[in-house]
Amino acid sequence: MSAIAGIVRFDGQALDRNVLQRMSSILAPYGRDTQNTWQGAGAGLVRTLLRTTPEDAYDRQPVALGDCQLVFAGRLDNRDELIAQLALDERLASQMADSELMAEACQRWDTLALERVEGSYALACWQPQRRRLWLARDVMGGQPLFWHRQSGFLAFASWPKALFCVPGVPRSVDEQSVLEQLALLPMAGCSFKDIQRVNPGEFMLVEGSQLSTHVHRRLGSGPQVRFKHDEDYVEALHEHLQRAVSACLRSSGPVASHLSSGFDSSTVTAYAARQLAHRGERLTAYTAAPREGFAGPVPRDRHGDESKVAAQLAGRFDNIDHVILRSSGQSPLESLEQEIDELDQSPVNPCNTLWMRAIERDAQARGCKVMLTGQMGNMSISYDGYPYMASLWRKGRWLQWWHELCAYQRTHPQWRRRGLVLRTVGASMPGWLWQQIAIRRGEFGGELDQYTAVNLQQLSAGWLQQRAEAKGWDLCYRPWHDGRAMRLAVLGRIDTGSVLASANLRGLEMRDPTCDRRLVEFCLGVPDSQFLRDGQPRWLLRRLMADVLPEEILEGRGKGYQFADWYEGLSADRERLREQLQQLRQHRRAAQLLDLPALEALLENWPEEGWNNMATIQRYRLKLLRGVAMGSFIRYAEPDNR
Repeated sequence: MSAIAGIVRFDGQALDRNVLQRMSSILAPYGRDTQNTWQGAGAGLVRTLLRTTPEDAYDRQPVALGDCQLVFAGRLDNRDELIAQLALDERLASQMADSELMAEACQRWDTLALERVEGSYALACWQPQRRRLWLARDVMGGQPLFWHRQSGFLAFASWPKALFCVPGVPRSVDEQSVLEQLALLPMAGCSFKDIQRVNPGEFMLVEGSQLSTHVHRRLGSGPQVRFKHDEDYVEALHEHLQRAVSACLRSSGPVASHLSSGFDSSTVTAYAARQLAHRGERLTAYTAAPREGFAGPVPRDRHGDESKVAAQLAGRFDNIDHVILRSSGQSPLESLEQEIDELDQSPVNPCNTLWMRAIERDAQARGCKVMLTGQMGNMSISYDGYPYMASLWRKGRWLQWWHELCAYQRTHPQWRRRGLVLRTVGASMPGWLWQQIAIRRGEFGGELDQYTAVNLQQLSAGWLQQRAEAKGWDLCYRPWHDGRAMRLAVLGRIDTGSVLASANLRGLEMRDPTCDRRLVEFCLGVPDSQFLRDGQPRWLLRRLMADVLPEEILEGRGKGYQFADWYEGLSADRERLREQLQQLRQHRRAAQLLDLPALEALLENWPEEGWNNMATIQRYRLKLLRGVAMGSFIRYAEPDNR
């Protein structure tokens, strides 16, 4: 993996090489193995490299090829296809880094190359003779890329912190983006003002004073998938998973994986273990668990400790080394400032960063180069098909709807039939009516101020509601009746590029086979009836993994609850929380954007019990923790704003 940066001047002024060196230095921790810069007439490029694939040994960036200077951060997953399409000598191509192969594609097809490549990447291609620059990211957003433009120049970088090395680039908070992030609106912009993000699946073209944005791939554009027999869908999913996992196993060192008690990480781990076994290699599988003896309350239908079930899966493979990392009572606040500095943004889930970083540090100590996850599996391989019932109701297919609803209730006796009816019919209700039902039932989807720390003046202005409507986002959180639209909305909601790439700081590359574009498009094209059948959610994956996963996973009625003892560490750290809220009180911008009185009231009315209650979770794990995290980011971005 690499971090990239660069500056292109369009006004004829000379470029200060010291600026490039500063950008390289600040990006070096993300690419510890080697750093390189290139400077030409009015342009400069930077690349820092973390070697994670065998071909990275041949990486020499920036790549100069014809009228093309390219810097590339990422991984190509269809190398063989590209080599064949480019008619390259296979022996010579085997010693080409992904960056060089990408440069060959750009030289041959220009921006149309983006329609031919698969993988996780961000790139910049400078064409000096044409004075033309283009920036691009893959459609799944696996690698981050930001840019800033002023009269006379454009600067870009994998991380905003590198852009602040450029004289004249301001460092201040983008209020609109911060408020949208707090309200959990989809695809909020960069948290820094006047710094833009290259969106997944897009490329930005700059020619002189002209700047334009284009879509090279749009998720959800794949065909419908229709087979004659049910088993054909299972076989097709197997083939896609085999290919996706295989692509993620191209590593220059040992491979590790996340392993919970859920379908996604278990499936990824099982597929990876089988493929590595054929190569005589081992897999280190990590499970995060609460402290020993934890018996505290967890939400209904959730499992607080996933380690025992995960161990059953690990025990089925001779080449899996299972590592259980237990909570040490750490507070989510302890590493908050470091996390913000690494991400250049506020973490969406401050609780999760603790166990994720603990796993990354242990994997680093063991020399691992790749960490496999299944983060997007819920929207691809293990989609539960639940909206199918609502779609049957909406289409007037009431007999089939009733059959599926009753079957679901039989296989999930913890669900009352009335609740199932409400959730399937609720997808067709007016938003205001569903919101009232959600509030009465204590479900997510009440008023914004119940789960976000947005300043009340900002809420009362109605601006966020207008932004949500413009983005097509339902703040009432009604159930979905269109499973495909739901998955596309979730997949495009949050840009995860920075979160994934931050693992580079610990010498790791995060890879998610369930986020493979071709696999995702296949799953989006499969009819919902393959995902929900006779009351069995995830029916497609259950059939595929029936002889692989333990019964406890296949028949599990609930989900794991990661970092289940989060409230213990936070409760013991209330003095630090009090100090942070006092600091935010003294910060003008934080007080302007955050509902600090509400956060202070939560601190003063700390519950002694009820931590499994959804309302308590919304107020403390979502509103309070995310609010304090965003406040810490605001102070990070504007340290002297008083």
